[in-house]
Amino acid sequence: MTGDYRLPPRSIESEQSVLGAILLDAQSDRVQTVFSILSAEMFYCQPHVIIYRTVRDMNTRSQAIDLITVSERLESTGGLDCVGGFAYLAELSKNTPSVANVIAYANRVKDFAIERFAIEQANKMLEVFYTPSTLSTAEKLDTMQALAMHTAEKSRTGTVRGAVPFAEAFDSWMNMVEKRLSNDPSAVGISTGIPSLDNLLAPKGLVKGSLFVVGARPKMGKTTLYMKLALHCALMENKPAIAFSLEMPQEQLVERSLSQASGVSSSHFYLDGYEDNRFALASAKGLEIAQTGNLYIDDTPGLSLAHIVAESRRIYRERGAIGMILVDYLTLMKAERTERNDLAYGLITKGLKHLAKELNCVVVLLTQLNRELERRANKRPIPSDSRDTGQIEQDCDYWLGIYRAGAYDEHANQRDTELLLRLNRHGQSGVVFVEQRHGVLYDCDQHHARARMAEAERRSSKQSGGF
Repeated sequence: MTGDYRLPPRSIESEQSVLGAILLDAQSDRVQTVFSILSAEMFYCQPHVIIYRTVRDMNTRSQAIDLITVSERLESTGGLDCVGGFAYLAELSKNTPSVANVIAYANRVKDFAIERFAIEQANKMLEVFYTPSTLSTAEKLDTMQALAMHTAEKSRTGTVRGAVPFAEAFDSWMNMVEKRLSNDPSAVGISTGIPSLDNLLAPKGLVKGSLFVVGARPKMGKTTLYMKLALHCALMENKPAIAFSLEMPQEQLVERSLSQASGVSSSHFYLDGYEDNRFALASAKGLEIAQTGNLYIDDTPGLSLAHIVAESRRIYRERGAIGMILVDYLTLMKAERTERNDLAYGLITKGLKHLAKELNCVVVLLTQLNRELERRANKRPIPSDSRDTGQIEQDCDYWLGIYRAGAYDEHANQRDTELLLRLNRHGQSGVVFVEQRHGVLYDCDQHHARARMAEAERRSSKQSGGF
């Protein structure tokens, strides 16, 4: 306290000790770790900001760092006098208590920077409510949640979204590549749990920050795929998955998830389910899912984009990460009033895309397709078949259609299903064959399935008078 003013949290001594340790032993593993912990903006004292930015840039360029080289670099850029001259740099080196403790000093600098940022964000929250504006209360609360998200992100990573120099972005990319090459799962995309589809998406998988749209007519298996993705994310990827459902209550979703995870037909939960071990198998799988704590279900009727954003941010703050957010399905969501439906739903798809980027996760969005596609000879869906959602093609990173010939032809194999990856902004597109049995999705031999589909189409063509 100084009079009626509170000074922001800071530790000038810790900042000086970090800089002194860098000048004394820049190539040590400890100091290299500091470069990955701290950014220049975390320092409170402006001269320290200039010095650290200079030494970090020199380190990126693999230049020698010591008292002489740093002072020469600062002098060449006109910054030496701004930081107190050579004498101050020498004082930093001389007064450093211990180079061995530099990581502890760095963490102290980082913690105080986070506290200052949190105070700044809290003041912005107050300003949102105190300043007269045209924002509704719901919009003000949404802004407050976004500010809280930025604070949480800062506490975990030390960074916050905004414009950064290319050099900083390049360092971040290099670190990510190193993690990929060392098989760190945090540096790659999310897998789907369907081996043939994962092979098509390889090597990137479903890239984090992406909007993955699944489009189909009714009874094609949208919800089956939806639960397959959610369960795989929760169990095998070991990441939180949030399933928002506007079509089914939570009990039905639980039933479907147990059937999908255990391979037990849901009919056994109605007819003599206790007479064999299948119910016990499903129950055991349910306990396994529950124990991970990774699967969340929200069956709020008529939920809005704001609700999805708020709940997703809440779970992100609690868990520190999210793997997938799944929404079933788009046209049942509560949309804002606009001149046309496609504009209203376009706002939702844009919002979900932004949410995927904000939370660094994959958002899976189910959408119903127009009935007009059933009038075509080839009823396999394409992105332009999306009902009232022309914006989807611009917003999504992936667009996958589901086609099951058995839905139109009772003589066709009712299990055979095609997953048509029509759009993939991160790689190749193509077709994958799977089987649906008793509400469960199974991978299958792609060569045999392709041959079986081709033979079925030849028979159908002959029966309809083709050649």
